[in-house]
Amino acid sequence: MSLPKEWVDSNNLDKGDLVNIEELASGDLRLSALQENSTKREIELDCCAIGDGLIDLMIGSYIAGADVIKLTCSSPIPRKTRAEVRAFLRDTRGMEIEVDNEKEIRIVSILNPSELRLQVSINRMYILISSLVNDAFDVLSGESVELLSDIEDRERQIDARRLLLERQVAASLQQPSVERKLGIDRFSAMEHANIARVLERMGDHATRLAHLVNEHSDVVKIETNDMPLSAIPVWSNHLKTIVHNMYTRDVEIIHSAKIALAQLGNDVEEAESELWTGRASADRLLSEFRISESVRRLCAYSVNFAEIFLNMLMYQRLERI
Repeated sequence: MSLPKEWVDSNNLDKGDLVNIEELASGDLRLSALQENSTKREIELDCCAIGDGLIDLMIGSYIAGADVIKLTCSSPIPRKTRAEVRAFLRDTRGMEIEVDNEKEIRIVSILNPSELRLQVSINRMYILISSLVNDAFDVLSGESVELLSDIEDRERQIDARRLLLERQVAASLQQPSVERKLGIDRFSAMEHANIARVLERMGDHATRLAHLVNEHSDVVKIETNDMPLSAIPVWSNHLKTIVHNMYTRDVEIIHSAKIALAQLGNDVEEAESELWTGRASADRLLSEFRISESVRRLCAYSVNFAEIFLNMLMYQRLERI
């Protein structure tokens, strides 16, 4: 069987080299080079010419699957750029500096994208989000505000996990070996990326809620058994049910949790209108409304979360006729 010359050249294949053939769920056969893992993908960025957009380009390179990010400059690399590099390393996973001199910084990946299951990052994001919301609830219940002393650190961890998961998804779409080792197909890979984005948005509102409680707990007068605070334990239990059924794949349980979360969000929204009928101070009203909005958004994104799981489960049940 003859193969396209361009494909053979791009994969550095010679006559007699072995290739891998596998059957996809669609029934098609996919041909891939066995040597693909030895290929490193590198990108070079002129950090002095780019200016303020450097960190965005570094993160874009990371998500796209760059194994090596080389920053160069014709003059000594400025301190601001080095600070951006430190921020990049703090906000990503599996990247380390290999070369660091006056005019070049070389950052390399030390984490194989197929070594960490996608569910691990999803679980970690879920745990961080739940802890932020539940700690905020506990502070309003009378616990010490010290529970919320590391909000920024938890937010960074959520964002870092999202970036890592998107990097893994990109790698699985580009490299059949990564797709095989992760045990996912392309549809599931893209849905995992959607899950990561939904969880990141949930993380944003969990962080916002935690900051509100940390800064204004003294003016918030809502009782924990009244809306919207009473919705938090209910939200937490339903979200836990959905996450735990990532493994049992019980469609009915996930769907029931989704319906309950949608109704919970509606209940929170209805209760918001009552906030403005009182005679409380403007600071108190604004804080309580913003808390209510964050709880409502958490419910809405949790519904999206459940819907994505249902999509994945239905895809797995498809049969070829």
